[in-house]
Amino acid sequence: MVSADTETSERPPTASALGDVVSAPILLVACDYDGTIAPHVDDPARALPQRESIVALRSLASLPDTHVAVISGRSLRDLAALSRLPPEVHLVGSHGSEFEPGFAQDLPDQVRSARRSVIQHLDEIASRTPGAIVERKPASVAFHYRQADPDAAAAAVREILEVPATQPGVTAKHGKMVIELSLVDTDKGAALTRIRQQIGAEGTLFIGDDLTDEDAFAVLGGPDVGVKVGPGPTTAGFRVPDTDSVARLLAEVFGRRRAWLEGDSAPPIERHTLLSDQRTVALLTPDSRVSWFCHPRADSPAVFAELLGGPTAGTFAIRPDPSRPPLSQRYVGETLVVETRWPGLRVTDYLDVAHGRVFEPPGRTDLIRVIEGDVRVVIEFAPRVDYGRVPTRLEAADENLLRVRGAGDSVQLLAPGVQWEIVEDGPHERAVARVDLKPDEPLVLEMQVGVDGTP
Repeated sequence: MVSADTETSERPPTASALGDVVSAPILLVACDYDGTIAPHVDDPARALPQRESIVALRSLASLPDTHVAVISGRSLRDLAALSRLPPEVHLVGSHGSEFEPGFAQDLPDQVRSARRSVIQHLDEIASRTPGAIVERKPASVAFHYRQADPDAAAAAVREILEVPATQPGVTAKHGKMVIELSLVDTDKGAALTRIRQQIGAEGTLFIGDDLTDEDAFAVLGGPDVGVKVGPGPTTAGFRVPDTDSVARLLAEVFGRRRAWLEGDSAPPIERHTLLSDQRTVALLTPDSRVSWFCHPRADSPAVFAELLGGPTAGTFAIRPDPSRPPLSQRYVGETLVVETRWPGLRVTDYLDVAHGRVFEPPGRTDLIRVIEGDVRVVIEFAPRVDYGRVPTRLEAADENLLRVRGAGDSVQLLAPGVQWEIVEDGPHERAVARVDLKPDEPLVLEMQVGVDGTP
């Protein structure tokens, strides 16, 4: 992910990034509460959410294959009472440790005893720090000092770190004008991962403003999008300035997700071009993305299924860098060889029928992609074996060969001289390469399916 680091300038998610994440077959939209969908206020008990954000979250949760979660440092009880979100929205309290209302009842006696000791210490410190508020949670205690004198607050925090925070089993977490002492392990990243695994999310958008949200940003990868709210160092790739911007972003995500689910961005089926070796078929989009390919027959499980599930369902794309629309796409003569052209670039695609293969039973299939021109191209290879029902992992066998690990039918891509970057893409992996083409030196890619491991 791109890191915003210590930047303070606004960097909202790009259309490309949002387009990738909202086209995930199963999408998770998750966020923090305070400072994200509810403005920070002096009294934590009065932190009501912005109506526009709640409307957007409710609307997202109503869409098919779209899940919503709010992961907050608040207790689960307070989070539910303040947000008033419907049961369809996953609510997680206490920085990711509180998934169920009865969470506190199962805490060991030693944790309960330590919590009482921490409360006693923080109450005593708060009594000497005008404006400080102690917030009790099931397995932690928070010391808010937003309304306290800065010098007095700094002294209070030092005392907290020197005394109650040093007790066995106590962990201190710093937030915006708050320090929280937890008696159990808390990690928003672990909570986000747990929800993603439960629902099988293939794309995640997470929005947060606090230091504890960095744990969630850290587990994102592939098409996922992380958005930091406000200033401060972060590993999130994007940044918006305030809760009003979050509301607008959530509304945009809802609109894009609904449009994608309704097929607004998908090329009409009649605009796809068919490749065939008379045993199976592949479909190309007008910009030469392999959006559908099954093996060994046309009715077998798909290796690429972008046609049905969007880019995360599997695609094999070649495009100029920077991207621009193609000039034309056509069959070459009376063949099933397809040629797609851009300024300075030509891609020729076909399924190999050499060695009398059309007369043999379905078995090995070779997809040939010939790239010619004098521009830079981006190549993206993202197979999803059996519709992506199991994780598809890639490995660079040598400098010329990519292999798909764990495929029932052996799948490999012969790409002489191409340097691949293998990146996480939800539970799968994809390979990306940038190549500077040379005139009169075609680059030939050969995807071989159903081979014995020998190119």
